[in-house]
Amino acid sequence: MSLKVIMVCTGNTCRSPMAECMLKARLERLGIGGIEVRSAGLYAMDGAPASLGARRAMRRRGLSLEGHAARTFDPEEARGALIVGMTQSHVDSIRQGFGLRAVTLGRLAGGMGDIADPFGGQDAEYERAASQIERAIEAIDWKKAAEL
Repeated sequence: MSLKVIMVCTGNTCRSPMAECMLKARLERLGIGGIEVRSAGLYAMDGAPASLGARRAMRRRGLSLEGHAARTFDPEEARGALIVGMTQSHVDSIRQGFGLRAVTLGRLAGGMGDIADPFGGQDAEYERAASQIERAIEAIDWKKAAEL
């Protein structure tokens, strides 16, 4: 059985692309197949690149967001997917606006809080967000998630 995971934030240039990138790398390291990972933004400007701070944070981890192009959240594509918001506000918007089930990354990871938005901030803010995302992704049992 396969699983589709859609990481969601506001503009799909910072948090959700970093989460997508790190989750793909984690699944590859663990040898877990059958999980398709994407990201989207509730208010994305389609085609926008990942922010410079997000690209730098991923580069420091040996990962790349150089080819990233922002995408607007598509409720049709999301049906049947595990929709993971970076904040409770994202989850509430998905539930109220589209009638879809969603969960925050923090809650999925066992009770961590929202992932703060680093947009427009210094590299330290991007690094803080990337570290939060990384800790959350590592805390989730993705083998169990793939069996859902």
